[in-house]
Amino acid sequence: MQQNLRRAYHIVGIVVSQIVNVPFVAGATLTLLLFSLRPDVPQRLTGWGISMLFLMVIPALSLLFYIPRREAISRRLEPWSSTEKRQRVMSFVFMAVSYPIGFVVLKLVQAPAIFEAIMLTYVGVVLGLILINLFFKASGHAAGVAGPVSALIFFYGLIATPLIALIPLTMWARVRAKGHTVSQTIIGALLSAVVTVIVLVLYGFRPGQL
Repeated sequence: MQQNLRRAYHIVGIVVSQIVNVPFVAGATLTLLLFSLRPDVPQRLTGWGISMLFLMVIPALSLLFYIPRREAISRRLEPWSSTEKRQRVMSFVFMAVSYPIGFVVLKLVQAPAIFEAIMLTYVGVVLGLILINLFFKASGHAAGVAGPVSALIFFYGLIATPLIALIPLTMWARVRAKGHTVSQTIIGALLSAVVTVIVLVLYGFRPGQL
Protein backbone atom coordinates (compact mmCIF):
# COMPACT_ATOMS: atom_id res chain seq x y z
CA MET A 1 0.00 0.00 0.00
CA GLN A 2 2.75 2.46 0.96
CA GLN A 3 4.72 1.54 -2.14
CA ASN A 4 1.70 2.24 -4.35
CA LEU A 5 1.17 5.56 -2.59
CA ARG A 6 4.80 6.55 -3.10
CA ARG A 7 4.55 5.63 -6.77
CA ALA A 8 1.38 7.70 -7.13
CA TYR A 9 3.05 10.68 -5.46
CA HIS A 10 6.03 10.23 -7.78
CA ILE A 11 3.82 10.32 -10.87
CA VAL A 12 1.88 13.32 -9.60
CA GLY A 13 5.18 15.06 -8.85
CA ILE A 14 6.35 14.51 -12.43
CA VAL A 15 3.06 15.78 -13.89
CA VAL A 16 3.02 18.90 -11.71
CA SER A 17 6.68 19.55 -12.55
CA GLN A 18 5.79 19.65 -16.24
CA ILE A 19 2.77 21.89 -15.71
CA VAL A 20 4.93 24.46 -13.90
CA ASN A 21 7.83 24.02 -16.30
CA VAL A 22 9.90 27.19 -16.66
CA PRO A 23 8.89 28.10 -20.25
CA PHE A 24 5.16 27.73 -19.54
CA VAL A 25 5.27 29.85 -16.39
CA ALA A 26 7.33 32.46 -18.24
CA GLY A 27 4.81 32.58 -21.08
CA ALA A 28 1.87 33.05 -18.71
CA THR A 29 3.70 35.81 -16.84
CA LEU A 30 4.64 37.68 -20.01
CA THR A 31 1.06 37.55 -21.26
CA LEU A 32 -0.32 38.95 -17.99
CA LEU A 33 2.20 41.78 -18.15
CA LEU A 34 1.31 42.48 -21.78
CA PHE A 35 -2.34 43.11 -20.91
CA SER A 36 -1.27 45.38 -18.07
CA LEU A 37 0.52 47.76 -20.45
CA ARG A 38 -1.36 50.58 -22.13
CA PRO A 39 -2.11 49.93 -25.81
CA ASP A 40 -0.12 53.03 -26.80
CA VAL A 41 3.15 51.82 -25.24
CA PRO A 42 5.74 51.71 -28.09
CA GLN A 43 6.92 48.26 -29.19
CA ARG A 44 4.47 46.63 -26.78
CA LEU A 45 3.55 43.67 -28.98
CA THR A 46 7.05 43.41 -30.44
CA GLY A 47 8.59 43.20 -26.98
CA TRP A 48 6.07 40.58 -25.91
CA GLY A 49 6.65 38.50 -29.05
CA ILE A 50 10.43 38.57 -28.70
CA SER A 51 10.20 37.73 -25.01
CA MET A 52 7.86 34.82 -25.72
CA LEU A 53 10.25 33.50 -28.36
CA PHE A 54 13.35 33.57 -26.17
CA LEU A 55 11.74 32.85 -22.79
CA MET A 56 9.16 30.27 -23.79
CA VAL A 57 9.33 28.88 -27.34
CA ILE A 58 13.07 28.20 -27.67
CA PRO A 59 13.53 26.82 -24.11
CA ALA A 60 10.42 24.64 -24.57
CA LEU A 61 12.15 22.90 -27.49
CA SER A 62 14.27 21.10 -24.90
CA LEU A 63 11.17 19.02 -24.09
CA LEU A 64 11.87 17.15 -27.32
CA PHE A 65 14.76 15.53 -25.49
CA TYR A 66 12.20 13.59 -23.47
CA ILE A 67 12.01 11.34 -26.52
CA PRO A 68 14.03 8.30 -25.40
CA ARG A 69 16.93 7.00 -27.41
CA ARG A 70 17.67 3.39 -28.23
CA GLU A 71 20.84 2.00 -26.71
CA ALA A 72 23.40 1.17 -29.38
CA ILE A 73 24.14 -2.38 -28.20
CA SER A 74 20.83 -3.77 -27.00
CA ARG A 75 18.64 -1.53 -29.19
CA ARG A 76 16.38 -1.19 -26.20
CA LEU A 77 15.03 2.12 -25.04
CA GLU A 78 17.34 3.84 -22.58
CA PRO A 79 16.30 3.98 -18.90
CA TRP A 80 13.91 6.81 -18.03
CA SER A 81 16.48 8.25 -15.61
CA SER A 82 18.92 8.74 -18.51
CA THR A 83 16.27 10.40 -20.66
CA GLU A 84 15.25 12.71 -17.83
CA LYS A 85 18.84 13.68 -17.07
CA ARG A 86 19.55 14.46 -20.73
CA GLN A 87 16.45 16.63 -20.94
CA ARG A 88 17.43 18.58 -17.80
CA VAL A 89 20.89 19.26 -19.17
CA MET A 90 19.59 20.37 -22.56
CA SER A 91 16.93 22.52 -20.93
CA PHE A 92 19.64 24.37 -19.02
CA VAL A 93 21.74 24.75 -22.19
CA PHE A 94 18.79 26.12 -24.18
CA MET A 95 18.00 28.66 -21.45
CA ALA A 96 21.63 29.72 -20.94
CA VAL A 97 21.91 30.50 -24.66
CA SER A 98 18.40 31.83 -25.36
CA TYR A 99 18.02 34.30 -22.47
CA PRO A 100 21.10 36.49 -23.13
CA ILE A 101 20.35 36.62 -26.86
CA GLY A 102 16.77 37.60 -26.09
CA PHE A 103 17.95 40.39 -23.81
CA VAL A 104 20.22 41.80 -26.53
CA VAL A 105 17.42 41.66 -29.12
CA LEU A 106 15.03 43.46 -26.76
CA LYS A 107 17.67 46.15 -26.28
CA LEU A 108 18.13 46.55 -30.02
CA VAL A 109 14.42 46.99 -30.76
CA GLN A 110 13.95 49.27 -27.74
CA ALA A 111 11.22 47.10 -26.26
CA PRO A 112 9.28 48.24 -23.17
CA ALA A 113 11.47 48.22 -20.06
CA ILE A 114 9.29 45.64 -18.32
CA PHE A 115 10.08 42.95 -20.91
CA GLU A 116 13.75 43.83 -20.87
CA ALA A 117 13.80 43.67 -17.07
CA ILE A 118 12.03 40.31 -16.95
CA MET A 119 14.45 38.88 -19.50
CA LEU A 120 17.38 40.15 -17.43
CA THR A 121 16.01 38.45 -14.32
CA TYR A 122 16.11 35.13 -16.16
CA VAL A 123 19.68 35.82 -17.30
CA GLY A 124 20.66 36.61 -13.71
CA VAL A 125 18.97 33.51 -12.32
CA VAL A 126 20.69 31.23 -14.84
CA LEU A 127 24.07 32.76 -14.00
CA GLY A 128 23.28 32.34 -10.31
CA LEU A 129 22.33 28.70 -10.80
CA ILE A 130 25.55 28.06 -12.72
CA LEU A 131 27.61 29.47 -9.86
CA ILE A 132 25.63 27.72 -7.14
CA ASN A 133 25.68 24.40 -8.95
CA LEU A 134 29.47 24.43 -8.83
CA PHE A 135 29.11 23.69 -5.12
CA PHE A 136 25.49 22.74 -4.47
CA LYS A 137 22.60 21.58 -6.64
CA ALA A 138 19.71 24.06 -6.79
CA SER A 139 16.27 23.57 -8.30
CA GLY A 140 15.68 25.28 -11.63
CA HIS A 141 11.96 24.45 -11.44
CA ALA A 142 11.61 26.22 -8.09
CA ALA A 143 13.59 29.16 -9.45
CA GLY A 144 11.43 29.27 -12.57
CA VAL A 145 8.28 29.62 -10.48
CA ALA A 146 9.50 31.82 -7.63
CA GLY A 147 10.86 34.52 -9.96
CA PRO A 148 7.65 35.16 -11.93
CA VAL A 149 5.53 34.89 -8.78
CA SER A 150 7.77 37.48 -7.09
CA ALA A 151 7.46 39.77 -10.12
CA LEU A 152 3.67 39.52 -10.22
CA ILE A 153 3.35 40.19 -6.49
CA PHE A 154 5.77 43.10 -6.88
CA PHE A 155 3.56 44.68 -9.54
CA TYR A 156 0.05 43.62 -8.49
CA GLY A 157 0.36 43.45 -4.70
CA LEU A 158 -2.17 41.59 -2.55
CA ILE A 159 -4.30 40.42 -5.46
CA ALA A 160 -1.38 38.27 -6.65
CA THR A 161 -0.40 36.82 -3.27
CA PRO A 162 -2.38 33.55 -3.78
CA LEU A 163 0.21 32.72 -6.43
CA ILE A 164 2.66 32.10 -3.58
CA ALA A 165 1.00 28.69 -3.26
CA LEU A 166 2.68 27.70 -6.53
CA ILE A 167 6.10 27.83 -4.86
CA PRO A 168 5.57 25.15 -2.16
CA LEU A 169 3.55 23.13 -4.71
CA THR A 170 6.54 23.15 -7.05
CA MET A 171 8.90 22.27 -4.21
CA TRP A 172 6.70 19.34 -3.22
CA ALA A 173 6.47 18.16 -6.83
CA ARG A 174 10.24 18.26 -7.35
CA VAL A 175 10.88 16.33 -4.16
CA ARG A 176 8.22 13.75 -4.99
CA ALA A 177 9.55 13.44 -8.54
CA LYS A 178 12.94 12.73 -6.94
CA GLY A 179 14.50 15.61 -8.84
CA HIS A 180 15.64 17.62 -5.81
CA THR A 181 15.76 17.73 -2.04
CA VAL A 182 13.80 20.28 0.01
CA SER A 183 16.92 22.38 0.61
CA GLN A 184 17.73 22.45 -3.11
CA THR A 185 14.25 23.74 -3.95
CA ILE A 186 14.47 26.40 -1.23
CA ILE A 187 17.81 27.67 -2.53
CA GLY A 188 16.50 27.81 -6.11
CA ALA A 189 13.38 29.70 -5.05
CA LEU A 190 15.25 32.20 -2.85
CA LEU A 191 17.84 32.90 -5.55
CA SER A 192 15.18 33.64 -8.14
CA ALA A 193 13.03 35.80 -5.85
CA VAL A 194 16.00 37.92 -4.73
CA VAL A 195 17.39 38.39 -8.25
CA THR A 196 13.95 39.32 -9.58
CA VAL A 197 13.28 42.01 -6.98
CA ILE A 198 16.79 43.46 -7.31
CA VAL A 199 16.54 43.72 -11.11
CA LEU A 200 13.08 45.32 -11.01
CA VAL A 201 14.22 47.90 -8.45
CA LEU A 202 17.38 48.68 -10.42
CA TYR A 203 15.22 49.27 -13.50
CA GLY A 204 13.31 51.89 -11.55
CA PHE A 205 10.10 49.97 -10.97
CA ARG A 206 8.31 50.37 -7.69
CA PRO A 207 5.88 47.98 -5.95
CA GLY A 208 2.40 48.36 -7.39
CA GLN A 209 3.64 50.32 -10.43
CA LEU A 210 4.02 48.89 -13.92
